[in-house]
Formats: sequence, C-alpha cells, structure tokens
Amino acid sequence: IDEQAVRSGFSNVQTLTGLKGRWQKLADEPLTICDIGHNEDGIHAILQQIAQINYDKLHFVFGTVKDKDLNKILLLLPKNAVFYYCQADIPRALPAEELRTSAASFGLNGRAFQNVNLALESAQKSALAQDLIFIVGSTFVVAEIEGL
Repeated sequence: IDEQAVRSGFSNVQTLTGLKGRWQKLADEPLTICDIGHNEDGIHAILQQIAQINYDKLHFVFGTVKDKDLNKILLLLPKNAVFYYCQADIPRALPAEELRTSAASFGLNGRAFQNVNLALESAQKSALAQDLIFIVGSTFVVAEIEGL
C-alpha cells in the first residue's frame, strides 16, 4: 500500500470504519475532545497530544473500569486540571465516588457524577470558551456520550 493511501485511510478512519472516540472533536468552544484511551500507555499518549493544544484551563471528564491499574494512571494525570469523575452504566465500571476518593489521594480533586453526560454537562457549565474539555478513561464511558 502506498504512503498516500495509508495517510488517507488514517485521516478518514472514523468515516471508513465507524470507529468513534479516537481523538474525536465534539465541539469548538470550548474545545471538547474525547478519546477511548484507558490504560497507562493510552493516557500517556493523550497527555502528549494535550500538551500541544493552547487552552486556559483543562476540564477532565474521567471514568474507568474496576480492573485497570488505577494507581499508574492517576500518577500521570495533571494535578492542575478540574476533574469530573463518572462511571459507565456497566457492572465493570468503577463507581465514580470510589474513583474520586482514589484520585484525591493523588492530589487530583474533583466531583463525582453518576454518568458521563452529567459530568460533561457540569464541565460545559464551568468551562470558558478558551478552555479544553477532555473526556477519557474507558471505551464504555465515551460510548455513552449523548449524540456521539
């Protein structure tokens, strides 16, 4: 496969495959992006991409499942972000309040919400036009975003 075909395929992966939630822009003001990164390597890559964006304040909507190595992930997350902890509507989901408590022990303060849409709504109300809202942590969380 020639390089141009590969570049075109990757540039149009959502259209060609229906895959959603890989660095997907949901809104421009405030810039709102979601990604299904859900492990240490995925979060590390996401944070590298976020570092390339100009924004004033980072609003981090985050939910995960119980079987992830949460401590390794929490060590990576930016302490200067505003966190909105949530949980997917599945049995494997880590309860948002439990996630909030664990994250607080790493200096990551925020509020817990019953689902991603309530967390996102709160972030949207708090964020200014020049801020960044980022939704991440679980394929299941991203899948439950209304309108996605």
